[in-house]
Amino acid sequence: MQLHKESNSERRSNVRLRAEIRVSYSEHQSKLLIGYSLDLSTGGIFLITTCPFDVDDIVKLRFYMPGEVEKAVSCNARVAWINYQDKWLKPESPTGVGLQFVNLAPKDLCTIVKFLEAE
Repeated sequence: MQLHKESNSERRSNVRLRAEIRVSYSEHQSKLLIGYSLDLSTGGIFLITTCPFDVDDIVKLRFYMPGEVEKAVSCNARVAWINYQDKWLKPESPTGVGLQFVNLAPKDLCTIVKFLEAE
């Protein structure tokens, strides 16, 4: 797994770290897919994917923080932005979607905060 803090030029209210985390995800009741994150914050995650999502789609997520194999983070997330070849917002980033957590349980938020603080 790779971790780096984003540069201070990022205009985000949450600390965002580069983190390659295996993520299970699905849209609505569709097939479960597996992908990897590029980065993570307490507010959301960037998911590397070629799935054709639209902004405001709701995606079900499940992932384990490194070192926390017994505690899965499970929540819904809203597609906040898209980085596809025909819609590059960040050409330096891979194809994927920026996801904003929408129903993160307090225990899951604590798990993410502990991970971010440790790094």
